[in-house]
Amino acid sequence: MDETKHVRIVPTRNFLDGIMPVDSGTLKRIYDTVRHKDKLYVRKHWQKFPKAKTSTKKTKRKYKEVDIYPAFIETANNIAKAARDLAGECDDQVREAAWVDYHSRAPQHLKKGATKIRPDCALAMAFAENVLKEGSEQFVAVVEAKRNYEQKDQDLIVQLLTYLRLIMAEQKDRRFALGLFLSGTQVSVWLQDRSGLLGMDVPIDIHKNPKDFIQVIAAFAILPAHRLGFDPTMKLAREPSSPIHTYRLTSQGPDGLSPEQYKASHYATQWVISTECGAFITLRAVSLLRADMVTGSGCMVWAAIRYEDRAKDPDTRKVYVLKQWWRSEGTIYEDLQGVSEASDDSDAQYIGKMEHHEVVKIDGELDNTQNLIRRGLDSVQVEFEKDSEKPGSKRPRPTDAEMNEWLHVELADQGDVKMISRFAAGNRAKEPRVHTRVRVVLGVFGCTLKFFSSLKELITSLSHCVRGKLAMPYTGSGVQAERTTGHRFAYEHGVVHRDVSPANLLIVLDNHQFASPSDSRVVRGCLIDFDHAKRTRTVEERKVAFDADEARRLTGADVRRTYSGGWGGQVTDEVVHRAVHLVKQRMPYISDAAKITRFAVEYIEAALERYKDSGQPPPPDNLYTPKALGWDGPLLSPPHPLRSIAQPAGEVRSGTPPFISHKILNFRQTVVVYWRGHSSFPPSTVAHDAIHDMESFFWVLLFFCITHVGPGGGRRKELVGDLDAFPAQDREEVQRIRRINYCLFEGDMGTIACNKAELFGHPQDFEVHVLPYVHPYFEPLKPMLRRWWDLLVLAYAFEGYEYHNIHALVIKILDKAASALAWVDSQEAMEKKARYLHDITHAISASHDQSTTPPSSPLSDFLDSSTPESKKTPYKHMVGSLQSTSHDTSPLSSPFSSPLAKKSKRGD
Repeated sequence: MDETKHVRIVPTRNFLDGIMPVDSGTLKRIYDTVRHKDKLYVRKHWQKFPKAKTSTKKTKRKYKEVDIYPAFIETANNIAKAARDLAGECDDQVREAAWVDYHSRAPQHLKKGATKIRPDCALAMAFAENVLKEGSEQFVAVVEAKRNYEQKDQDLIVQLLTYLRLIMAEQKDRRFALGLFLSGTQVSVWLQDRSGLLGMDVPIDIHKNPKDFIQVIAAFAILPAHRLGFDPTMKLAREPSSPIHTYRLTSQGPDGLSPEQYKASHYATQWVISTECGAFITLRAVSLLRADMVTGSGCMVWAAIRYEDRAKDPDTRKVYVLKQWWRSEGTIYEDLQGVSEASDDSDAQYIGKMEHHEVVKIDGELDNTQNLIRRGLDSVQVEFEKDSEKPGSKRPRPTDAEMNEWLHVELADQGDVKMISRFAAGNRAKEPRVHTRVRVVLGVFGCTLKFFSSLKELITSLSHCVRGKLAMPYTGSGVQAERTTGHRFAYEHGVVHRDVSPANLLIVLDNHQFASPSDSRVVRGCLIDFDHAKRTRTVEERKVAFDADEARRLTGADVRRTYSGGWGGQVTDEVVHRAVHLVKQRMPYISDAAKITRFAVEYIEAALERYKDSGQPPPPDNLYTPKALGWDGPLLSPPHPLRSIAQPAGEVRSGTPPFISHKILNFRQTVVVYWRGHSSFPPSTVAHDAIHDMESFFWVLLFFCITHVGPGGGRRKELVGDLDAFPAQDREEVQRIRRINYCLFEGDMGTIACNKAELFGHPQDFEVHVLPYVHPYFEPLKPMLRRWWDLLVLAYAFEGYEYHNIHALVIKILDKAASALAWVDSQEAMEKKARYLHDITHAISASHDQSTTPPSSPLSDFLDSSTPESKKTPYKHMVGSLQSTSHDTSPLSSPFSSPLAKKSKRGD
């Protein structure tokens, strides 16, 4: 992948005028003030800065590093004061900020576990004294300073990129972040946003070009906060007081910050978010995982209520899901909603009805990286002189334990340096991906699938996620129809999800659910998160016409005559014709009748064996029809032409690794061999399709069955603690369970990819080496898991009707299993879900004084500079084969070659 695509270098003058504009009149007045009145710039030199001496031409000018920081701080603060005095202050600016020297002391953090950073200097907001001690939550901009005169020192790049990314990760109301390189007498400004990094081509010599230096510092002082990266549509909730922008907080007084307002966890911090359909106050974050991955979608998801509903009874007020992300292209959500509303198909009810969708605007302009943030600047060529010798790292940060997410911040490393040093604009340079900020408000709220309370709820919810389910949520005043999202309807209308994982499978929650008896309550599953979805042609557009006459002419009758002594009397003519039709579609280059016959026979026999092993009763008169075999749907042409929604063209791999299809995980073509004496057909080129998502659903269910102890999300004891803590007689069994978990779910991507491919290459191993280790609680699901596995193997082996009609066959398997299960809820799991729902819905108590009126939209309508903000109106690992008998539990590095590919012959 081309690493240079996230970096752009632009002319310095264009950067200053586009990103940090200060009108010429104001700039001249500031210059005159600092030069004549304050005497800061005299005889072409900033007086606070030391003067460097140069002994020879080969000697680079250097400064004592400790002298640079105070000189910069004092000079910058004086320039900023002059700028504010001359330009005046207004409510859309950062209210209290100063340049601070952090070289001798690392910032402290309000949040426990937050990644600590130590920039040399920073423009920091004031906040309350003794509450926040200069942490990344309050940085407006950071400075990395070195005594070296050369601006191209890549150690500077590594450090500054790290700081910018941490600001973006810590401050949830930041759209982008700015930072300065200060090297001797040179300074340059860099911008990090969701499209990548933008920097100046030539640094500013602060002594030779004092006005340019003044422009940089003055811009930080007087530009509106949104021009410095803040989001004016987000305010910090301070119930019962009115909300406030973080950049308007003060060091003391009514707009000062208290620990109770800025929560110890990003998940608990509450925001008031203004949208075109009104204001919402967040109750709790549902997911912030992708927000810490700075370049990309930056997705954040909250449970929220309408701002005006905060005084209502928490048990009856409507809870929404508010999602914000930076999309690179496409309009998946709104397109699906449009199809749903216009369709007469009864399955249209399965598409999640949006309450609201918008492209976020600031001052009437679309908030995107290309225009509003980068101001459409064109790039130039630049080169750096050396590789970094100090690669960075990823620092994991545990977050909210209840949400079970582990966030990480991608710090700058050697790869980041190379992507800058390799950059050269020209014919081979790709345009950076433009990211536009969008929001969606969904009328469905729930917990992830792992919090199921019974096997029936688990399988029923899973079935709903595959196809959808009409939901009837309790609203307090009655019951109202609500649509939830299903995979099949979206697929039929040209959208493939591509990220099926436990986090994207919800059990919809409402208080009415917990008040109903188990045998009468409605369980609703919902598939969410179409951020990585792919558009393709609709099923209707991909249908391949079936010509029975042509199939009959292509030796269909010979197939029946040849095999009439075997299964010939058990299948209808249409089954034979459809088998021949598949052979011709899959291998059009074959014209020999005998070969066509042989391949058709292989397929029919394999399908019959799967049916007979599936537990279904024989068809009427023991005669198999296309409908009985699941062959009554059409064959589909490849899903081209296609357009990726979230990845560059040509990249088809998407998803959460433990649950991605083996076909998508492996870059090399994998071959599925149907194990019962039948040869498979040659595999086709891989393009993400419905079959791959149905395999992901399978891995999700198997993951629960292997790793969980039962309902409520508890992890099985065999996967926790040291092996030596278990009785000696149990260690081999524990070792096998851990090995299976590592090889299929928790290993590195290469290990998972190879083991899954090897398992499909030897399908019988699933029955022998995986299925026996399903937790006893999930024992009733073993027959269903076996049938689902057999279906996937058959589908991949022949890529026939099972491949293209996979939704109907998977739903049939799930519904059959669900019908055999009783509602036997775990009381502990039910209480856990109820407690989770209660904690969310009661995050804002109705007992607050809610006398203020809700904020209007846009946000500027309720900003009033004449009153204080508080008075304003709101707003963990084992490498090895699944068959290995080694008891070594020490962590090993995992090669890409699969341990499954080299099987141990020792007895199991």
